Amino acid sequence: MRRLPSFFALRAFEAAARLGGFRQAGDELHLTPSAISHQVRALETWFGRALFLREVRKVTLTADGQRLLDRLSPAFDQIEDACAELGPVESRSELAVHCSPSFASTWLGPRLPQFMAAHPSIVIRLSSSAEPVDLSKATDIDVDIAYGPPPTRHNVIVEPLGLEPTVPMCSPRLLEGGRLRTPNDLLRFTLIDSKVNPVRWADWCKLNGLQLPAGARPSFDRGSMAIAAAADGMGIALETTRFAEQEIERGELVILEGKSFRRIAQVMHFLCYRKTITDNEKLMAFRSWMQAQLSSDN
Repeated sequence: MRRLPSFFALRAFEAAARLGGFRQAGDELHLTPSAISHQVRALETWFGRALFLREVRKVTLTADGQRLLDRLSPAFDQIEDACAELGPVESRSELAVHCSPSFASTWLGPRLPQFMAAHPSIVIRLSSSAEPVDLSKATDIDVDIAYGPPPTRHNVIVEPLGLEPTVPMCSPRLLEGGRLRTPNDLLRFTLIDSKVNPVRWADWCKLNGLQLPAGARPSFDRGSMAIAAAADGMGIALETTRFAEQEIERGELVILEGKSFRRIAQVMHFLCYRKTITDNEKLMAFRSWMQAQLSSDN
C-alpha cells in the first residue's frame, strides 16, 4: 500500500503554490479559498511541518513547500498527459496519423499544407515507421496508412487507397544512348531493388516474358530511396508512381513503357482506423480529404 496523503490536499496545495494564493487556487478548482486553506492545513498536519508562510493578503512558500512543489508539479503534469492520451479522441484537438516513411515524405507530406488550410482547427501529428501499427494497442494513433498486405485487426476498418502502378523508371540521362523499345532492353542496365515493395523485378520480368538475370543488385529498404537512386542515374527502379510524382513532374525521372510493356497495378496502401471512432469529425474530415486527393490523382 502506498503511503500518501490525501490526493485532494495535494491538488489544493499544488494549485495554491503554483498560482500564488488560496483564492486563485479556489478559482481553478471551483472551491472557496477557505476550502483550499483547510486542505493545505490537513497536508501540513500530515507532514508535520509548515508549507506556507501566511501573511496579510498573501501566502509564501516555505523551503519545504518549495521542495514539495518542485516534485509535485511534474508529477501532476505526467498525470495530465497520461489522461489526455487515454481520454476520448474527441477531447483532443490533434489527429494522430501514422504511415510509412516513403508515403509520408513523397505523397502525404507535400499535400498536408492543403489539408491544414482547409481545416485550420485540426492539428495533424504525423509519425512514420516501417513497422506495422496495431491500432487495437496503439491508442495514441487515430489513423494508420498501412503499406503492403492489408492488415487484419479486430474492430479496425481497413479501406483500400486505390490501385497504384508499379513501373520501371529512370533518369532521362540514362537513355541518352538510345530509346528502350522493348522490355528486354531494360536488362542491359542496372536494376535497382526496392525491398519493401511487394512487386519485385521477378514479378515484372515474368509478366513481360523475361528471365531475370542472376546476380546481386543494388537495393534499398525505402521506396523513396530507390526513387532517389534512379533519379541520380544509378539504374532503373521498379516502384509505384505514387512515390515518384515530384521527380516525374520535374523531369528527373521518366517511365519506361510502350506497346510491348505490361504494367503491374495493385492496391498497396490502406487507410485504417478503429470502428469505435467512426463518429470523430476530425477523422472523417481527413478521410474525405484523402479520398478527394486520390481521386484528383487519377
